[in-house]
This record gives sequence, structure tokens and C-alpha cells, in this order.
Amino acid sequence: MQKLLLDGHWKVSYVSFNEKIDHVLEDCFVPEGWLDAYIPEDIHATLRRAGYIKGHYYGKDLEEERWIEEVDWIYFKEFYVSDDLKQEKVIIEFEGLDTFCDIYLNGEKIAFGNNMFIPVVVDVKSKLRYNARNVLVVRFYSPVKYVEGMDTTGLFSTTTLDRILARKAQMNYSWDFCGRCVTIGIWKPVSVKAYNHNFIEDYYIYTEEITDGKAIVGLEVNLNQEVESLEGYLLEAQLLKDGCVVCQVEGDKDVFKALKLEVENPRLWWPRPYGKAELYDFRLVLKKNGEIVDSVEQKFGIRTVEIVQEPQEDGGTSFIFKVNGKCLFVRGANWVPLNVVYTDIKEEEYEEMIDFAVEGNISMLRVWGGGIYEPLKFFELCDEKGIMVFQDFMFACGIYPQNQEFLDNAYKEAVYVIKKYRNCTSLVLWSGDNENDEAYTWAGRPTEFVHDKLNKITLKSACEKFDPHRIFIPSSPHSPFPDRPGGDNPKSDLQGDTHIYVHYKKIKDYRPRFLSEFGAISLPEKDTYFKFNFLRKKLENFERFANRLLNVDDYLGDGSDHEKVIYYTQVYNSYVLKYWIEHLRILKWICAGSLYWKFNDPVADNNKGMIFPTLMSTVDFYKKPKMTYYYTKRAYEDIILAFNRTESKLEIYSCSEVEQSYSGDLIIRHMDFEGQIYSEKRVECVIKPDASTLLYTLDLNKLDVKDEYNEYIKVSFEGSGIVLENRYLFVDIEEFYKLKFKDAGLFIKDVKKEGDELVVTLSTQNYARNVRLNILDYKAHYQDNYFDMDANTEKTVRIKLCGGPIHDKLLYIEGRNVKRICYTLDKV
Repeated sequence: MQKLLLDGHWKVSYVSFNEKIDHVLEDCFVPEGWLDAYIPEDIHATLRRAGYIKGHYYGKDLEEERWIEEVDWIYFKEFYVSDDLKQEKVIIEFEGLDTFCDIYLNGEKIAFGNNMFIPVVVDVKSKLRYNARNVLVVRFYSPVKYVEGMDTTGLFSTTTLDRILARKAQMNYSWDFCGRCVTIGIWKPVSVKAYNHNFIEDYYIYTEEITDGKAIVGLEVNLNQEVESLEGYLLEAQLLKDGCVVCQVEGDKDVFKALKLEVENPRLWWPRPYGKAELYDFRLVLKKNGEIVDSVEQKFGIRTVEIVQEPQEDGGTSFIFKVNGKCLFVRGANWVPLNVVYTDIKEEEYEEMIDFAVEGNISMLRVWGGGIYEPLKFFELCDEKGIMVFQDFMFACGIYPQNQEFLDNAYKEAVYVIKKYRNCTSLVLWSGDNENDEAYTWAGRPTEFVHDKLNKITLKSACEKFDPHRIFIPSSPHSPFPDRPGGDNPKSDLQGDTHIYVHYKKIKDYRPRFLSEFGAISLPEKDTYFKFNFLRKKLENFERFANRLLNVDDYLGDGSDHEKVIYYTQVYNSYVLKYWIEHLRILKWICAGSLYWKFNDPVADNNKGMIFPTLMSTVDFYKKPKMTYYYTKRAYEDIILAFNRTESKLEIYSCSEVEQSYSGDLIIRHMDFEGQIYSEKRVECVIKPDASTLLYTLDLNKLDVKDEYNEYIKVSFEGSGIVLENRYLFVDIEEFYKLKFKDAGLFIKDVKKEGDELVVTLSTQNYARNVRLNILDYKAHYQDNYFDMDANTEKTVRIKLCGGPIHDKLLYIEGRNVKRICYTLDKV
């Protein structure tokens, strides 16, 4: 196969909606005065580079850019085709066109596109001019005007109906975490492909079963045979581990229609941290008369995944992911696109963010259904790092058309997407959408969700046909058993997965089986906040946060003190997620999973009605981990101590995800922020393996609490080579501002460099609150951050240095009651 890339330099201009462009299609047309576009590139990136629109900043008037979505955009490309490409089959492949568009080659219309998520492929053998100049024109219609006048009967949207009618990324029409930015353009590569032979159309590799030291791997191969018969063609498949062939099969297409590969003593792929994410090398080769004409290679992990859904004592039904026969408590988060303009996303950004996920103790990421299908690079990294992927189809928060034309388009999209990602080991579940079943309730039609054709028939049938060995649920949240308790409510906490957004304490009223969305708001890191809000504009919707807290006027006023608002929103978010995660882990195995909303955020403008973008993430849109990141990281450790307050009792639990038991002492101290210990109790106990265990119940009435704003409970476990700790503050989150902290008296005891790590030892005289370490404008990964230290204690933090030399850098340390300390790193 020969390939001519048509990426790179194009020309682009605009016309009014539906205006005739006959003059552009003439041979003598010259695009003088048109802008330079560098494909793949969204029109917003083109216009931004040319200076016609602004970048992202706080307070930007989004109406200034609405004109972009209301006109038609014309892309123009001149290219030369040599005789070498004049083969039996010649196609042009557009991997991604966003969205409604006509495609012209040498003045002739050759195709129409209406779905940004699937390629447009056109046979152009007889239409190309060989050894000559060719012209390609793509005319994109205004996505909002194109759908005007379409029938919207029965449809519903939480934002605007125009998004429901277009197969585009839904969040670009505005969402609660990003402003409106309706993308348009050639957002994925374009190429001419020519070939004289058949090739591998697609394949499907999966683990069928693992029993008695043997794995059966299924393989199904589909060959494209448009060029000629398959006489003389043979396929060869190999699985290799560490360079050695584990199994190998050769045969014709009939052999490969449904092939079983046997692997003795398989090395299994495990999600982190339950084992190593072992991957084999899979190679598939197509030969014609002994010569290789096509081949594919990928990494493949042997594993089985199922969901255990069995009746439970409280009348509910379990929802437990079981991998390789082991039931797991899933610790994870939701994932959204890294940028609202998708062509601005760089491949290396995925590596950085997945590294943060691994360090944040994430075992599953849910790819939310309002954005895009992420590139294979995302899945390859999750395969490698052992992170499971819960994948939504890209439909969200609405009731979509049920007519056959729309459903056919959705089916075509689903088939393409399934075939593209079904061979990824990390992909464990397909979900038809995000909250579309719930949308029927929002629309005042709460029982109609059961009749939705899109997720109950179209997407389901595509998954059953093209990926039958993977779990499918119609929607998230979803209650799968209508005849069991909770079956009439898509977001019931009695079965399936659910989404819950309530005041933080009300989570105690719920016993979710698998909580796939929950969260709270917070502003980003200071550096991100002040760069995005460089003009220090007052927060327009500060009350959105303020109305969640008591007495907020006492310490935040009108929100004009930016640093205070940043700090307290982050504190609120951090403690809410800590509180919820501990509750969910205590409920193991009633609850078997926690996916907080959300891990990341897109670089985006601020939406009207929002307090700020990058609102509910743990890593902000400039890829800086927030306070919440470290609180969730600690709450997701393999073994934690967790609290459950009931009336006047404080229950202390161990929550373990490891198979080992630990014997030791539970030490419970009632103390104050100056280090005075009022009471201490030491209890022998055992942390049971892979379980939630009540270790001790403390009667709070028996404590002599003199000042709840200056006292707390410190709980530690010591024994069997591990040390665990947690702190319980007597006051609610809404009153944290009243806590009486004296100056911590924190100082740096030692700083040294060990390999690529900086090792910092801190010491403090009084309680140190939310201690933060940072090296400005330097890429580093902090083992821990935003942590508390008890009075008269030391803590050592390791910082992995990823940004090169540090001799010209400054390490600074600060906190709620820690005056900034600076340390010049030329000393180490």
C-alpha cells in the first residue's frame, strides 16, 4: 500500500451559510487572501494563530466568537499525484471531519460528512489526475444553522437542542465546566491510499477463558478483498512474550474466521495495584504468495472481566467488577477531554496525565460521554499502566432523536468505534451514554427511558454483534433489573452504577453499589488561577460556592480575596471527596467502586453561570495537581484508616485492598494543635485482608473536649511493617475556617538529592495545616503534598525531578499556618 499524506498546509476562508461556492470549484480559482491552516487543525486554532480571536482567559465574552459557528468554512488543498498511486484501488480517507460538510475533488462533489467521530472514505481512482495538480475542497456548513428547522419533537437537552441533532462533541455547546466553543474543521489526518492487493480490514482478539493454567485467546479476522480473490493469501498470527513466540498459527481466511489460541501458564494482565499489567506482543501478517502485503502489531493482555450482580442482604443487587476471578473495589475517576479544541491536544499530554493517574492510585478511568473518543495512545497507556477504562459512547444528558436516519448514523459510529478500541486490554465496559436515562426524568417523562431506541437497541446491538465478550450497559447511571428493588430508577443506589450530587453529609443516606459520579467544586491551583485570571477580575458567580458553606461571609466576604477563595474551595473539595471515599470504602462489598468527578479538565473558556473553569477536577487544566489530588490519592491508598461518625460514636475502620492481614496496635490520641495529649488509648487489632473491618468504636461523650476548634483525634496503626494514620476534626467542613492554628514553626531540617529525586525533611513545632511544596515552572512529581503535620513531628517528602537541572530553581513551602519558606536548590 502506498500512502500520500495530505496533512499540513491548506487554505481556509468563510462564506455565509449555504452560500454558493461554484467559483471556488473552478480550475482557475486561486485562494488569494485566505488564511493558512495546518491540518489537522480546528478553525479556532487557525483564527487564534492569525490573531482574529483571543486565547482563553477569565472574563472573555464568548459572544465575540459566536460568528464562527454561524458561517460556513471552506478548506482548499492543492496536491500532486504521481503515476505510482495509479493502482487497482485508490481512496481518500478523512479520519475526522467536524462535521456537516461537502467534499469536492477537482470540482466534483465526491462525498458528504455528518459525523465528526467516523472517517469518510471515498474511492477516487477515476477522479484523480495523475502526474498532475489536484484540488481538494471541503466545505463545512454552520453546525448550528444546518440543524435549524429539523424536527425536535420529543427531544430534550440540558443545554441547547442544536447539540442533540449533531454528531459532535456535546460539551462544545457549553457545559458546566466549559464555555461554548463549537468546533469546526478537519480535525484528524487526511491521506490518499493506493493498493494492488487485499488487506486486513479488521480483527478481534479477546480472552475467552482462563482455566487450569491455560488461557484460550479468541481471534477473528476480516479481510478486505475488493482488489482480487483470496487465492494465494495466507494469514499468520503470533503471540510473543519477552521476544519468544508463545503460540503461532498460519492458515487461510476460513481458519481465521474464529480461531482459538492456547497459551500455557499465561502471565495475566491485572489492573493496578492488584498485580502487574502483563502484556504480550501480538502480530498478524497477511501474505500473498509468500510475500507480506499487510501486517498489524499491538500489545495484548490476557484477562477476564465480568460484573457480579447478585442479591444482597439489604435487598440491593451487587455491582462488582471481577477480574481474573478476583472481585475488586474500584478506585477511580472520570475523564474528560484535555482541551475544548481537540486539535490543540498533544500526544505527550496523555503520558503526563496517565502518570498522574497512576501516582494518584487510580485503577479505573471513566471516559465521559460528552466529549470525544480518545486516541489509541490513551488506551495504550492504560494498557501499559494497568488502568481499566469504562467507556461511554458520546451521547450525554439528553433525549436524542429516535428516527431511523439518526439511529443509522449512531449505529455506524458505534461499529467504527467498537472495532477501533475492542482490542484494547484496558477497555472493560461500554456504556451507551452519560445520564440519558436520567434525562427522561428531567424532561418530566420518568418512565419513558425504558423505550429509548438509541441506547436500548442501536448501541446495544452494535456491541453484542461486534464486541460480545465485553460488558455493555445502556446508560450511566443504570439500574439493570426492572423487577428488583430500584429497577424503576436509573440512578437507584440499590443496583447498577449511580451518580450522586448532594450535600456532603447526605451521602450517609445512600448505600450505592457502584458510585460512578460524585464530586464538589474548587478553584484551580494558584499559578493556574492567576494566569487565567491575570487581570484579577472579581469572581462573577462566587455565590455558587458560597451558598454551599455556612457563615461564608465571616471569612470570604464577597470573594474578592482570591487566595482565600482558592484555598477554601480546595479545602472543601478535598474533604468532601475524602469523606465520601471513606464512606464508600467502609461499605465494601455493598459498594464496590468509586469514580469521583473528575480527574482532569479541558483548557476552556469560562461559561456564563460558572464560578470558574477547571471546576471539579483534581488536576487542573494546566496540568497542576490541586489539593484534592493529594487527598484522593491518600484516600485511595491500598490500606487506609477511615472514620464513620454515628451520633456520639466514632467508628474507626481499616479498609484494605491487599490479600495480607496485618496485626498491630491501633493508637487513638485526643490532642490539640500545640501537641498536648489529653488522652491516649492503645488497642491490639488485626487489619483483615481485602475487607472493611471495624477496629474500634470511640465514645465521643467520654472525651473531655474543651475547645473543639483546637482539638482533634489522631488515629495510627503500627505493626507488621506498616504505619497508617488519619485525623478526625470535631467540627464540620463548613466551620474549618474557625480552627485555631498558631504559627506552625515549620522549618526545613534537611534537603538532599538522591538520583532523580529531591528528598526534603520538614520539622514543625505546632500543628502544620495543608503544607504545600512547590518548585515554580518546573515539572516535578511530589510523593505527597498538601498534608498536615502534628506538633513536634517530622516528615520526609520525595520529589521526582522531571524538568532537568534545578540549580537555578527555588523550592518554596507554605501552608494554612506556615509562613513561606524558600530554599535555593543550587545548594543540593
